[in-house]
Amino acid sequence: MSMIEKSYSLRLRMLTRSAFLLLSIFLILSIGVWHYAREASNYSYDRLLNSASLSIMEGLHVYGKKVDLDLPYAAFEMMQLAAQDKVFYQVLGTQGELITGYVDMPLFEKLKGESHLKFYNAHYLSEDVRVVVRHKRLSEPAVSGWVTVVLAHTLIARQQMMNDILYRSFAVLLGIMVFVMIVLWVAINRALEPLSSISKTLVSHSVLSAEPIQSTPIQEVFPLVKAINDYQAQLLSNLASMKRFIADASHQIRTAQSSTQAQLDIASQSKNVDELPEYLSKIREEHVRLTRLTNQLLTHAMVVHRGDTKIIEEMNVEVIMKQLLTECVRDNAHRMIDFSYQCEQALPLVMGDPISLREAVRNLLENAVYYGPEQNQIEIFLQSNSRSLDIIIDDAGPGIPNELRDKAKARFQRLANDLNGSGLGLSIVASVAEAHGGAFFLEDSPLGGLRTRIHLTIGSALC
Repeated sequence: MSMIEKSYSLRLRMLTRSAFLLLSIFLILSIGVWHYAREASNYSYDRLLNSASLSIMEGLHVYGKKVDLDLPYAAFEMMQLAAQDKVFYQVLGTQGELITGYVDMPLFEKLKGESHLKFYNAHYLSEDVRVVVRHKRLSEPAVSGWVTVVLAHTLIARQQMMNDILYRSFAVLLGIMVFVMIVLWVAINRALEPLSSISKTLVSHSVLSAEPIQSTPIQEVFPLVKAINDYQAQLLSNLASMKRFIADASHQIRTAQSSTQAQLDIASQSKNVDELPEYLSKIREEHVRLTRLTNQLLTHAMVVHRGDTKIIEEMNVEVIMKQLLTECVRDNAHRMIDFSYQCEQALPLVMGDPISLREAVRNLLENAVYYGPEQNQIEIFLQSNSRSLDIIIDDAGPGIPNELRDKAKARFQRLANDLNGSGLGLSIVASVAEAHGGAFFLEDSPLGGLRTRIHLTIGSALC
């Protein structure tokens, strides 16, 4: 069961999806900016921390057999970039003894060899701190070994720097997003203007007007305008065909009704009872003709409708032909007609409308019987190859002259006025063949009568 999608605004949908895309880009860029801000602040303040630890290390000297320190207060001054920031330090001698500073400073690990410098984060005295550990080897005659300087700095200043970079970057990104959304809003409105213009034109355009919608130089909108104009042209063409068909059908029905009414009037005014059977026979003929015309009109309408709605399915043409032949033989068992059927090879399944094809072939068989002699011969022959299928019906009737064959396929064209034909049978066959992407031919039959041939292209049915 088909579902009708809920109506929506194309403008709003495009803007919403663009906003989601921009938001995704904003989130990705925000992660990058946050990472950059953190690395930038760490890089800047780690350099200060490194310089301060180096200044303290340079203050170490050997006094007698001990290591002593002249603490350079300038090293702490350079760390006071934020008033709330705190600095902790610890200086250890060659035996690990405390020379000065805090006793319980958080040590990362003991550095050895060439690795004499290490930065890391720690938590000390209820503060998050950034710590640098620096080692230096003393090689004096009185003292030899590694001395250590541990310097810790709280994160207030570097957090402020990180936030400053982050907020400024966010402000720039948000500004860019707002600007892009404004540009998108303007661009989408400009892009949808042709649709609004076409809508206004269609509202003021008469359905029955033959004047096409003015073309547009916009390449993206041109196919839409062309499709509307093609649809309008097809609609007007179908409407004109329908008007002609209705006019012709009305004329044919009125003619049959008038003839029947005339025969009834003559019969009712006649005082000679012996003439009544003749009048009744004529009335019956007109009634049969009217009935056949009505049936053909309904069949024609059904075939056209099914062709327009493109009803297709797999159909076994051989089975259809055998069923129709069986019905035709049964209905005409009282006649001297020799029916035959020939199909030399297995036929592939063909995509098409089996009901329309059945009506088309039924009309051909009825015509072969109706217009043929009493002792007739009707042959059905199916012929196919990899690309096409031909349905051929031969009869031994009078045939149709070459110059009248195109006229015979037109609607309401009867070549034998003395019979009760409707003039629609062959036009129905032609419509069915055309709806299946094929063609309908009238040819000379080897039996001496008429050969009717429906040529179907396999794989292009109802295109």
